[in-house]
Amino acid sequence: MRLPGTPAWRRRAALVFLALGLALTAGALSRDLPREQILIFRLSETDRRVPLTLHVSLTRVGESEACAGLSVTRTGNERTNPRQTLRLRDGDYVVTARWTRTARAKEDETSRVERVRLTGGEISIPLAPRARE
Repeated sequence: MRLPGTPAWRRRAALVFLALGLALTAGALSRDLPREQILIFRLSETDRRVPLTLHVSLTRVGESEACAGLSVTRTGNERTNPRQTLRLRDGDYVVTARWTRTARAKEDETSRVERVRLTGGEISIPLAPRARE
C-alpha cells in the first residue's frame, strides 16, 4: 500500500497531528491543576477598625473535608481588607469564616458561610453580618 505524498510531507503531517494532540491534552489537563486564587475578605466598617482574628476553611463542594485553610490576625490599624493567595483548583467551594473581635477585654465571635466559584484571579467574600429580621 502506498501512502500519498512524499516521505518528507508525511513526516511534517505526522508532526502537525502530534503537536495538535499535545496541545489538546495540555488544555484538558490544565483545568485540573491548582491555580493562584486571591481571596479578599470584605469586613464591615466597624470590623476593619478593631483587633480581630479571622479563621477560614475552604471545602470543595461535594467533599466532606476542608482542602485549605488560613488564619489572619489584625491589630485594627490596617486600612485594607485582608487578602490571601492560595493555590487551588478552579471550581465551587464552601468558605466557612469565623472571626473573633477582641476589643477592651471582651471577645465577640461571628461566623459566616458562603458558596463561591473560584476561576483564577480575585474573588471577594463579604464578611459583614447579614441584616436581621
